[in-house]
Amino acid sequence: MLRATLPRSFHPSRSLLGTLGIRAEDAKRIWERRSALTPTHVQRLIRNGKHKVLVMPSEKRCFTDQEYQAAGATITNDLLPHCDVIVGIKEIPQPHLLLTPSQAPTKQPTYLFFSHTHKGQSYNMPLLSTMLESGARYLDWELLTAPKGPSGKLERTTAFGHFAGFAAMCDGLSLLGTKLLASRGVDTSLIRLVRPSSSHGVEELNQQLVRAGKEWNRPKTGVVTISVAGKGRVGNGAREVLDAFGVKWVDLKGLKTVVADPNSDKNKIYAVHLELSEYLKHKDGKAFDREEYRSHPANFVSRFDTEVAPYTTLFFNGGYWAPGCPRILSTSQLAKIQKYGSPERMLAIVDAACDFDGALEFVKAATTIDDPVIQYNANSETISREPSQKGTTQISAVEIYPASLPKDASEHFSNSILPYVEALLEDPKTRQVEKGDEIAESLRRATLVEGGRLTPGHEHLYVALKGPQSISLKKRKVVVLGSGLVAGPAIRTIASRKELDVVVASNDLPAAEALAAPYENVKAVALDATRDGVLEQLVTSADVVLSLLPAPLHVGIAELCIKGSTSLVTASYVSPEMAALQSRAASAGITILPELGLDPGIDHASGCRLIEEARKSGNKITSFMSFCGGLPSPELSNCPLGYKFSYVARMLQRWSPRGVLTAALNSATFRLNGKDRTIAGADLLRSNFPRVPILPGFSLEGIANRDSVSYLEQYGLPKDLPTILRGTLRYPGFSRLVDGFKRLGLLSLNKLETVPVRWSGLLDAVLAESGHRAIKTRNERLEAMAKLLGGDKKLAKDCLATLEELGLAPTDAQAVALAQTLPTIPNELTAPLDLLSILLGHQLAYKPNERDAVLLHHELCTQDEKTGDIELFSSTLVQYGTSEASAMATTVGVPIAIGALLILDEQLTKKGIVTPSDPQVWRPLLKELDKVGVRMVEKRRKGIGRGVLEELA
Repeated sequence: MLRATLPRSFHPSRSLLGTLGIRAEDAKRIWERRSALTPTHVQRLIRNGKHKVLVMPSEKRCFTDQEYQAAGATITNDLLPHCDVIVGIKEIPQPHLLLTPSQAPTKQPTYLFFSHTHKGQSYNMPLLSTMLESGARYLDWELLTAPKGPSGKLERTTAFGHFAGFAAMCDGLSLLGTKLLASRGVDTSLIRLVRPSSSHGVEELNQQLVRAGKEWNRPKTGVVTISVAGKGRVGNGAREVLDAFGVKWVDLKGLKTVVADPNSDKNKIYAVHLELSEYLKHKDGKAFDREEYRSHPANFVSRFDTEVAPYTTLFFNGGYWAPGCPRILSTSQLAKIQKYGSPERMLAIVDAACDFDGALEFVKAATTIDDPVIQYNANSETISREPSQKGTTQISAVEIYPASLPKDASEHFSNSILPYVEALLEDPKTRQVEKGDEIAESLRRATLVEGGRLTPGHEHLYVALKGPQSISLKKRKVVVLGSGLVAGPAIRTIASRKELDVVVASNDLPAAEALAAPYENVKAVALDATRDGVLEQLVTSADVVLSLLPAPLHVGIAELCIKGSTSLVTASYVSPEMAALQSRAASAGITILPELGLDPGIDHASGCRLIEEARKSGNKITSFMSFCGGLPSPELSNCPLGYKFSYVARMLQRWSPRGVLTAALNSATFRLNGKDRTIAGADLLRSNFPRVPILPGFSLEGIANRDSVSYLEQYGLPKDLPTILRGTLRYPGFSRLVDGFKRLGLLSLNKLETVPVRWSGLLDAVLAESGHRAIKTRNERLEAMAKLLGGDKKLAKDCLATLEELGLAPTDAQAVALAQTLPTIPNELTAPLDLLSILLGHQLAYKPNERDAVLLHHELCTQDEKTGDIELFSSTLVQYGTSEASAMATTVGVPIAIGALLILDEQLTKKGIVTPSDPQVWRPLLKELDKVGVRMVEKRRKGIGRGVLEELA
């Protein structure tokens, strides 16, 4: 490795030495606490080289701003136009690279960071495009190389690989302890290992490993074995961990012997550091040849699934992989291992290489330091969070493991890059390259982009960029119509894609500006949706439109989208008028994606996945039930009706106060145990399901939701399915009270004959409509109510108490004080339903620091037609509101945004009207939702009956 003492030429002709900028890592990279240069090396640059160093402030960096100031650096956010060289660790956000002409510095700096573009990584091609457009010079730390050994072979000189391997294996051992306890019921010393992110560094971890190794004494487990792939820095970092633990190293033959021998010493962990030849075989049966593999990898195939996996408890992947190389393990191979192999093998995989959809086909995306593992079932291609889930492999794929050891990694890295930084500060463009100047030559080799072009040796990346002619300053544009609370999560999701321009259009410009303020690629504009000319201009300028406006406006917006060839995403149901646009939308080459929220939206997507999983069992599906509800979090459930209304709910109409109340007037059709049932609107609430036991911690009731039978076709279920039911969840007592309100006349759509003087007179005004006039006392009011409620005095008392609490019936003690806090009562004749809706929206609104909850639960039963055995499949989402967004806003806004991105990324290619029950939508939608923490928990259980259906039958 090159060190600061490496000789190189110095150029005394440079009278003014350079200014260095050290970037603060992107705030969104929560765990990225490393720094490219330590305060010690900054001090050296300033004192010895007479350079100036500017450091961006950061509260999360492992070295404090004060330490850099003490070293002589200036703390500032303004690196441009002062710096000749700017260094960082991870990718620099695109808006910080592509500046407008007025923002562009007079001199372009030279940038050094890990860009993750030189392999043609598709997810970072927009970043590479921006690097080209900016005109600056870009070097990639990963491309810094120097000749090594007699052969002069070029090898990397700067890397975090050793720390990646060390931290990943430490974490992998700790998390394997959890997997062994949960899935095998065995406590081991591994579970007491501190995770790297919670440690003080390498020294503490080594001490922990030594102690855990000495405490390993679990003869009741099967032999625990570890296979390590990769002989580079990453693999050697992992090996250092296992050496500290005290594993017994064997070769692959020895590993097979240990696993096969029931008398093997289980007081040891056995490990093998794999050779490529042990699992990569020539297709023609020839002996493995490393040089042939490097030049013609397609001639080889992996036999890892048969040669290594059956003998491995934990697999650590730290090897190199590139497109064209054989995969180590495919999804189908892992599926066979999980289905037919020993339950003690392939319990865990630590993928430190993180070549997504690469060496390990099933590793599609990164996990994070704070949420490091998933439990993956390759047979059903599903992910769960339960380490006890049978038939799953625990997978970790954290990209930034070195960031969990920030000081150790930063000190090592800073020492490695110091000579290169010194050289660049003397000559930022590396123009004076003298023969034998190894550092200057390394810098030239590491240059990826310069002067708006890819440098020789990297021009093949134009193919990944679809040719240099495709690089354009024009960004794709997303228009968001509406600025309600749903817009916040939607905009946050889309704005994270820095290559997109986002416009928030609203009739509430201050609200739109507040939404746009945190993001550099989002702007706000005023919009009057009733002015077709303005709206049409916005729609036609966009690549995709997200409409968060009221559902009645969506058909008109869709007409404009068809005219302007712009795709559209909404959360509203497909109305007959919208459905009639199918052929025109398809002819226009656009996608209209409606019903993409929570319900409808996530419910369709997760239901389809559950149905697909059940079909894979090969057994007959006998029932499908789905319940969904937006509720106050449990600690707020003692409010009137056990219900509250957010702004989001009011905007969505269906869950607005009026929408919730009118739902009680709808009829419902469903099928339960082979019997078709239709409930008239008048009887809906009295025919509720008093107990819906979806989770032990929630007490819930259910209400049938409209026409469930019509969903058989949409979900591809048989027409004669014995049970199909979709319902709404509420806390117990809701149906009884609202049914009481309905029978009292409070849900009437007929206007009152008189306008109540105050809100507390509404109940008496409604009672008067039924002939109960001149009520003077509370007892008279109760008697009148009981008569209308069929003599049910208990219900009358409960309804009156609730109405008094809401301010809709007189209470001497608080009438005056309460009246002062209520909204103005309309002075025109109004229907009781509308008056009740206005007051409920006020009285049951969420207050600051109150959170909501979203519950979505599906259950599906299958039956083995030979044995009669029943298997219960379930899928559950429980989402709580946060300080950033309500649960309802998140579960509506994020899916809409993901839908827009699916269209832009051409993952959704179908044209016309497409709903979330289409596999092109639900498959990627659920994967993306899982990444942002909106996760369905899926389970399969036998021998426990039919779940909720047992209660409802």
